[in-house]
Amino acid sequence: MQKASVKRLFFIAGEPSGDLHASRVISAIIERRPQWAISGFGGVQMQAAGMELRFNLAAMAVMGVAEVARHLGTLRRLFGELRRTLTQERPDALVLVDYPGFNLRAAAMARELGIPVYYFISPQIWAWKKRRIHEIARTVTRMLVILPFEEPLYRQAGIACDYVGHPLLDDPMLSSPPPAEERGPVLAILPGSREQEIRRIGPVMVETARRYIARYPDTKVVSAAVNRERAEQIRSIAGDLPLEIRIKDMESVLHETRGALVASGTATLQTALAGVPMVVVYRMHPLTFLLAASLVRVPHISLVNLLAGREIVPEKIQAGARPSALLPILESIMQPGSARDRMLQDLQALRNQLGGPGASVRAAEIIIREVEHGPGKTTGHKGDQGGNA
Repeated sequence: MQKASVKRLFFIAGEPSGDLHASRVISAIIERRPQWAISGFGGVQMQAAGMELRFNLAAMAVMGVAEVARHLGTLRRLFGELRRTLTQERPDALVLVDYPGFNLRAAAMARELGIPVYYFISPQIWAWKKRRIHEIARTVTRMLVILPFEEPLYRQAGIACDYVGHPLLDDPMLSSPPPAEERGPVLAILPGSREQEIRRIGPVMVETARRYIARYPDTKVVSAAVNRERAEQIRSIAGDLPLEIRIKDMESVLHETRGALVASGTATLQTALAGVPMVVVYRMHPLTFLLAASLVRVPHISLVNLLAGREIVPEKIQAGARPSALLPILESIMQPGSARDRMLQDLQALRNQLGGPGASVRAAEIIIREVEHGPGKTTGHKGDQGGNA
């Protein structure tokens, strides 16, 4: 068998969830092609998987107009560094993971230089900025999408695309969560992974939890943080609330939890896959909210409800996200009754809809085949659980 040549990949992921999902793809690539060189902007999990970390973009994790404006200087410097890297090092492919505000610009830069671009975890074009599909058609070589309805959207626009499955199902602890009836009186508050999210959402979650345990004093309250800095931030907001915070251990929190207050984002789907009834909570900068409200064209903010096609978990945003509104809903999903039973059934149906694990391996194998054999040589792999490329 002919010896495989050394290839160089440059990855970009810009927040903790992207760092996690990218790290699993990197691990799968290195397992199959250990001689390949992988570098990029990302986070410590990508670094631990074997990537040379050029900048910890995941630690910055900014979103929204007001928040991005605070980091313009750093972002400009990073784009300058990225252009120099792509021009001088000429990687065989640029692999982008989520984070469209940064990554779509990176994709345009790479295509201008003739470098193939593979995009894992699509921008939510079905929710807002639908015109971005035309930008993606010009700049991205192949999309690797994680939601079943995304593949036909891209294929209809003439964009090479594969549905690989959802990477959250690659988490062993989410593949077999404990039965709901085995969970004790444990409430999780999950205010997000970014500093600005926690600052805006944390206080209302803490106050709701405080009111809940005043009524149900045997309740244990837990939270999860992506790192020590965010854990300290949550601890500061919690004040005298008895709260156990676990760092980089979301899975154990979800395995133990009976119900949760969850910030809109990836954590809602993690919570759903763990079979935990929840209330989705979100607050953002007023300017960012006004802009989003004028652009977003979907009926729900949580991925759980979007995938279900209806509201199976309640959503409370901005002024509606207040303790007096959250408390009665929280009681209905924590305590035995029809509301809790109905939500558990709906969450199980959603889990069945998404299928099984293997997304990271499938994404890795498509990237390997495309890089080795050239763009356009890979066909869809829907339903394939992956093997060794």
